[in-house]
Amino acid sequence: MDMPTPSSQPTSPDDEFHIDEDEELDLGDTPSEEIPSAEDSAPHPMAVMDTPPQRDRIVVLGRTRAGKTIYLARLYEQCWNQEGPLRIEAHDGRTHLALLNVVEEMQEHHRWPPATEANSYLDLQITWKGRNLTMVSLDYPGEVFRRAFVQQVEDEDTRELIDHVRRASAMLLLIDPKVLATGRLGEAADDDFGMVQAMRYLRSLPGGMDVPIALVLTKIDENAALLRQHGKLRGFALKFCGNLIRTVPRIRIFGVCAVRVRRGSNGQPLPELGRPPRGLTGPVEFCMQRVFAQRHAENRNRAMTAFKDRVQREEVRAVIEERTNDRFWLTVNTLLVVGVVLVGIVTWFIVKSSN
Repeated sequence: MDMPTPSSQPTSPDDEFHIDEDEELDLGDTPSEEIPSAEDSAPHPMAVMDTPPQRDRIVVLGRTRAGKTIYLARLYEQCWNQEGPLRIEAHDGRTHLALLNVVEEMQEHHRWPPATEANSYLDLQITWKGRNLTMVSLDYPGEVFRRAFVQQVEDEDTRELIDHVRRASAMLLLIDPKVLATGRLGEAADDDFGMVQAMRYLRSLPGGMDVPIALVLTKIDENAALLRQHGKLRGFALKFCGNLIRTVPRIRIFGVCAVRVRRGSNGQPLPELGRPPRGLTGPVEFCMQRVFAQRHAENRNRAMTAFKDRVQREEVRAVIEERTNDRFWLTVNTLLVVGVVLVGIVTWFIVKSSN
């Protein structure tokens, strides 16, 4: 699970981080000629498929300290306990307790949860405006992301993560702005090179170009000054996520704060749950809206295709029936003509014989 990075920037004293106008941005289309070839750079374990994969989950990707576990736990707590258009329910009690225990550990004991040590599935059902979608989220150590998409190591854990990406119907890319802007080269490579490789692989799959992508900049309370310095969310993304934006044809950017941070007596960052989180549901609602819009469009296209096929079959059947009728009546008329001729010949012979 993911620890926050210490920050010398003061935490905002109120609930506004003065970047609201950029809280949700569509960065628009990228010309196809600027997009590098997916096949040329895909990591070794990520073979390109010929058939569309089963897409049944919203995928959360992020390196170590990006905030995956805390984001998922706080999102679940909010959508389980509060009324709203977005509801989330675990498929089993083990998952329900695991997520709420993360929140309780921070709220009651003011401790950050320990780092994720092994891959584990979080089976969740999302309900949005009366529509349901199963979200099977894989919570994994951030190092697995590096081995899969940066070091391109093939093992059981990386294959599981790659399969997770393969089956994505939508994706949330969690990035800590401070790590990307000021982290060491190796850390920044995960959020830059690694994310680009993951997205190129996704786009190389059948239907991958249509998967909605949300870029989620985390910890915006700690990083408010950094974001303002670089032009808020849009400016920061364009400056530090340019390769990712060029790789993804359309990407939506969000700023979120799952847990506020306060400083303890020793100066260490501690979780502060007394103030509400910010923007947790926006990325998921965006993904749900896009997924169901695409499904509606696909169903409509299938219905139109089926209707056109039915009309075409009926037209072909009508032509065949018309040709069959034409042949029938041609045969009948031919027989009648032949019959009349034969009757005439027979009559002529009878008359001639009688004379």
